[in-house]
Formats: sequence, C-alpha cells, structure tokens
Amino acid sequence: MSLRTRLNLLSTALMVLFLVASGAMMLDNTRKSIREEVRAATKVTVHLLTTVIYSSQFVPHADSQSQVVLNFLNTVGRVRSNEIRYYNNLGDLVYVSPPSTYKAGRYAPQWFSRLVSPQEPPVVLKVSGGILEVIPDPSRATLDAWDDLKGLAWVAALFFVLVNVLVFWVMGRALKPLKTILEGLSHMEQGRLDVRLPDFPLPEMSVISHTFNRMAQALESSMAENRRLALIVQQSGDAIMILDPQGKISFWNPAAERLFGYAPGEILGQPASLLLPEEGRSESGEELAVPLRGGRIDNVETRRVTRDGRVLDVALSAAPLVDPKNGQVIGEIVSLRDITEKKRAEAIARELEQNRRLTQLIQRHVEDERRSLARELHDELGQCATAIKTIGVTIAQRTAERDPEAHTQAKTIVSIAGHLYDLVHNMIRKLRPSALDHLGLPEALQEALDAWRATHPEMEFTLRLEGKLENLGEEVNITVYRIVQECLTNAVKHSGASRAQVQVARGLDAESGEDAVQVTVQDDGRGMGNGNASSRGGYGLLGMRERVQALSGRFWVESRPGEGVRVCAVIPLPAKAKMGAS
Repeated sequence: MSLRTRLNLLSTALMVLFLVASGAMMLDNTRKSIREEVRAATKVTVHLLTTVIYSSQFVPHADSQSQVVLNFLNTVGRVRSNEIRYYNNLGDLVYVSPPSTYKAGRYAPQWFSRLVSPQEPPVVLKVSGGILEVIPDPSRATLDAWDDLKGLAWVAALFFVLVNVLVFWVMGRALKPLKTILEGLSHMEQGRLDVRLPDFPLPEMSVISHTFNRMAQALESSMAENRRLALIVQQSGDAIMILDPQGKISFWNPAAERLFGYAPGEILGQPASLLLPEEGRSESGEELAVPLRGGRIDNVETRRVTRDGRVLDVALSAAPLVDPKNGQVIGEIVSLRDITEKKRAEAIARELEQNRRLTQLIQRHVEDERRSLARELHDELGQCATAIKTIGVTIAQRTAERDPEAHTQAKTIVSIAGHLYDLVHNMIRKLRPSALDHLGLPEALQEALDAWRATHPEMEFTLRLEGKLENLGEEVNITVYRIVQECLTNAVKHSGASRAQVQVARGLDAESGEDAVQVTVQDDGRGMGNGNASSRGGYGLLGMRERVQALSGRFWVESRPGEGVRVCAVIPLPAKAKMGAS
C-alpha cells in the first residue's frame, strides 16, 4: 500500500472518528433537549389543567364541572409534546387529544426514537366525574431532531467526500517528488552516482533534494578519488604492499608481483620477512617495525629476495597506516622500487669515469710523442693486436668442445689482445702532433692539408676555417686535428675519392645554443657500403666518436653508396676557451 493511500486512509479514519464523536455528542444533546422540551410542555399542560380543574370546582353541579373541562380540552386541542386523555368514572375514554397536524404522517425511525426519546411517566389528574391523563409525546420533537440530523448528515457526508478528495489531491502533489527521490536512490544503489534531483516547490522536499545532491556529489568525489588511488596503486611501477600490525602482507599490487614473482594468492597472509635476505634479516626487520611505531622511512636503500632467490637492490619507503576514526596505527604501507639497474649503472658510470681519467692520464704522458709514432702504432702494432685477437678467437671457437684447457688459454689470449688493442688505440687518440705546439690549430690543419696535397696530388683538398679558432684548449685542438686526420686518411685509403673538403667553424650550437666548434669532413668517394663500411668503421670512426663524446660533444656520419661520406662533429668549448675568445 502506497504512502499516499495510507495517509488518505488515516485522514479518513480521523474524520470518521470525528464525525462519530460529533454524532454521539449531537445525539446526547438532542436527547437532553427533547427531554427538557417534553418536561416543560408537560409541566405547562399540567399546570394549565390544574388551573382549569380548580376553576371548575366553583360550578354547582358535577356534570357541569366535567363539561367545563371537556369544553376547555376541545378548545385547546392538541398540546405540544403531550397527549391528553379524559376518562369518566366508569373508565370510558371520553376525550383524547386530536393528532398533531405538524409533519402529519411522518415519524422518526424507531431506532432513533429509542435513542433520543425520554421515558417520562404520564401524569394523572382527578376531576369531578373522571380523571385526566397527560401522556408525554416526544414524537414531533424526535422527528424535528431526525430532520435536523439528516440535514447535518448530508452536509457532513458531502464535507467528508470533499475533504477526502482534497486530501488525496494534496497528498498526491506533496508526495509526487517521492517517486523522483526513490528513482534517484535506486540509480545510486545501481552505482550511478552522477544522478541529481531537481528543485521541488515544497521547501521540505527541496531540502531533501539539496541534501541528496550534496551526498551524491560527496560520494561521487569520494568514489572517483578511491578509483584514482586504486588505479595509481594498480598501475604504479613501484611495488606496493600493505602490512598488518603482525607484519603480514594484506595487499600486493601487480608491480610487486612482477618484481618478486609471487602471485597474490601465494603471498597474502605471509610475513614480510619472507622477502628479506638471510644476512640482513634482523636489520631489515627493524626497519619495517619503524612505521608501526608511528615513524616514516623514506628511500632507504636495502635488499630484498625474489621468489627465485635473486637478491635485488631496492629503495624502500614506508609509512604508518592510521585509522582516521581513532588515530591508531593499523598497519603500514610499504613502497619498494627496484634500483638494481640504477646501482649497476652507477657502478658502470664510476668504472667509466675511472677509465676516462686513466685515459686522460695516459694521454698526458704520450702527447709529447711524435706523429710518426702514432702512425706506426696504428698501422703496425694495432694490426698485429687485431691479428692476435682474431687468431685467439679462431682457436677459442675450434677448441670450445674438444680442448677446454686450450679454450681457456685462447680466451685469455683474446682478452689480452683486446686489452692491448684498447691500450694502443687509447694511446693513438691521445698523441699530439707537434705542429699544434708551434703553429696552433689553424696553421696545423693547413700544414696537414698541404702535406696531403703533396703526397696525393691526384686528390683535391680544400680547407675552410670560420671564427676564432685560437686558444680552444689542448684537448679540443688535438680532437679536431685527429678527426680531420682520420677522415682524410680514410678518404685516401678506402673511398677512391677525388675531392675532400674540410670545414672547421666556431659559433653557437643550433641545439644547445652554447659556444662550440663544428668539424665537417666530406668526400665524393664510394661511400660506406658493400664492404666499405667495415673497412672504414673500425678504429677510425670509433676513435673519433670516443674523442668527441669524451668532450661531451656529438658525432655522426652521413653516407650513401656512391655518394661519398660526410663526417660531422660538434664539440662544446670549455670555459677557458670562451674566456680566451672574449
């Protein structure tokens, strides 16, 4: 049953109770009124008849007295609310009041008459020659009361119907927003938190609407925030786990599964000490206890063990998980980031830095050697080292399965030959031509090209210098010189070119905007293809690239078969060179 129907039935019941109570009060008042009316009428009638009887006593004869009373009764006729009867001494009815002409022929229902009619006893008066009996007759008063009650009943019935219709209509209008509110609650139950209620005309319903909308907005924002947090946790690259106060894992995100190899079903409920290495279990366990005491851990480098036994270097961060209701620590959130590669890269970087410093030290010792020594090292000793390494590789391949001892020794030879090759080329890269000490970079380059023209008149060599190329620094000078030297050597020996162009320019680098020297060497030979790439891409290109990168520069080669080779290098200038130029 709907609320509207219930309220309407309640109002109907209240109205029925009101009408019943009002009817009972009206019946009681009517009963009292009729009783008072009948009693008053009877009293007046009895008093009047008593007066007549008393007056008739002064008539000499008894018959005359009776006739006086009869004449009076005939003259009076019907008396309101009373019926008068006259009996002679023999008991015969001599006179009875004529029937009332008021609402003649009509009577109130018997049940109503029994409810409201008073039970008054008749009054007997003695007269000469007989008796008078005054009988109370409330029938007319009862009929008047019945007519009045019927009129009121029709009015009450009409009022009852009108009130019910009005209440039903008003309740319908007042409760109409409830359907919209219930639909909104149903949508919210289904997860549609974007549902909003309109403004309603009734102030109370409008308050409900505004409260509902605020609640929906708060829930939507909270759920969106929770989804974002869950998405962050699920898609985070860091391994995230939640520990309960006993140190057992209660949450395990996909990144943790990828990092450690444990599926959630395998790790949930297990102690976090399962991930600790044996040698650091006590220390790491103390770290995990810090958040449970309300502290924090931020990016502490430690170690953890995967499912397959690998030991990982990780950066650990942990914070207490606090219940917002009572402020108690109910666990801890732990974030682990794999820094194994970072640690390895740092170790490699340190090793490379050590190698770079060692190389620079070697360069300082060999810079005073002559250009001829560098040429001999490259052409003779370098080739020998390559040959030894090649022979060692061949022996190692052939003895890998047949003779393990020989295989080991061959690998040792390969390693030593490679090391020797590296040492030779490090020395070659650091050798300094003597022309740089006496003439400077522009003059040294010009002298080198003059020498190439003299030894190879069949080729055309051109040199273009731009900007201030003095005071660039020893390392920049030797690097530029060696790039030009190596490129021209390759062009003469391998390219079959007829022309080689060298350009050295100083200016602002297009990428960094810093002061830099750009070196470009281009020939019109066969290009790097069909076997030429391998012949021209050994020590030469690698050595030039390493020299440039050692000075934080950029190096690249452009070539197509049949279109020659273009070697480019951009070398940023150190602070001393910039100060010298200014």
